[in-house]
Amino acid sequence: MPSSPVHLRLAYLMADRLGVKNKADFLLGSISPDCVNYGVEQASEQVRYTAHIRDRDYDIWKQKLKDFYKDNKEKYAHRGDFLRGYLFHCWADIAWDETVQPKLFDFLGTLGYGYDDMTKQKWQELYRFNSVVTGSEDYKQCISLLKQAEPMEIAGCTAELVRKYRDYVADDYKDKIINEPPKFLCEEHIDETIRQLVEEKYTKYF
Repeated sequence: MPSSPVHLRLAYLMADRLGVKNKADFLLGSISPDCVNYGVEQASEQVRYTAHIRDRDYDIWKQKLKDFYKDNKEKYAHRGDFLRGYLFHCWADIAWDETVQPKLFDFLGTLGYGYDDMTKQKWQELYRFNSVVTGSEDYKQCISLLKQAEPMEIAGCTAELVRKYRDYVADDYKDKIINEPPKFLCEEHIDETIRQLVEEKYTKYF
């Protein structure tokens, strides 16, 4: 799954294509499922799965996301782009896991890392990639828009927690950035995730 800076970049690049009217709301939604990890190394699986409307079985997860959008579209009609951004995050997680993550794990395997080290090393590589993403001109615009969005409750995430995470991503996030060039991840992997979102028609469901 991508980091929050990568999620923001994906959302920013896709917003116009998806006809997003309120980009600030869409961008805030695109990082909000990860708010449950704020202040902890990682939230429990139950908390993370609730926030991501997730199941271990990807087919079940996809159906749950489709159902969540249908069931909540009217409830969030006044903040439709926030809801769409929230679901975009989850579908982007899936698209990344289907396309980029297997290649990243294969690469880490060539460096001699075993199964027990893979998750830690995956995040270390993402933290290195964060240094590239956060240094782009697009990312400055993402942060400017992100600060304009008003947090709200959704999928077990309180508005207050969404606010704290928004501020953390916008104004801090230094503990998730390693100022070294990434060893594997690059802009092409963002493009690859977008192609998967479009080609698999995941964008129909938010």
